[in-house]
Amino acid sequence: MRTWWSWPVTAGVVVMALGGCGVGQDGDERDAGPVLSQQTLAEVKIVVKEIEVEIAGHVPDSVRLGIREKTEGALTGCAPGGAVWGSSTAVDVSEQPDLRALEVRLRDDWSRAPDFEFELTRGSTGEPRLILRSTELGNYWVQRREGVLQVASFSTCFDYDEQRDGYDWEIAAE
Repeated sequence: MRTWWSWPVTAGVVVMALGGCGVGQDGDERDAGPVLSQQTLAEVKIVVKEIEVEIAGHVPDSVRLGIREKTEGALTGCAPGGAVWGSSTAVDVSEQPDLRALEVRLRDDWSRAPDFEFELTRGSTGEPRLILRSTELGNYWVQRREGVLQVASFSTCFDYDEQRDGYDWEIAAE
């Protein structure tokens, strides 16, 4: 499977999701890799976009100016026959919100919070980053980017079928 990149690379930032299998010290295979969801690409996109917008909606009204969903995304491989759909939503803000406060707000008020593990960390250049992980719903990164708060998403690994889900060039044309 070829990977089609439909996101422009800005400010030299590239985000990649990696997966693989583990091998024990005695050479026995522990894990055959990510479990492939049987969802279609169309189903995965709906879930990913819903969660992005739900997370963005928890940014306080006092600083949130608007929410801009990216319509395209990237399809990358995650296991033999599998793919991950990545996308993002930008939250225009008047000032950068406190990500710790956003984490608390999500934990307290978001119906999907029990499905996620939360981690407040720092990116490679020291900027704060809130990571939400779910084996069922994918991974979401909330980070500050030049006047916006970006909610980047990476779906769970799903069984990609070009005939069912569309070929790379068709996906890129959406």
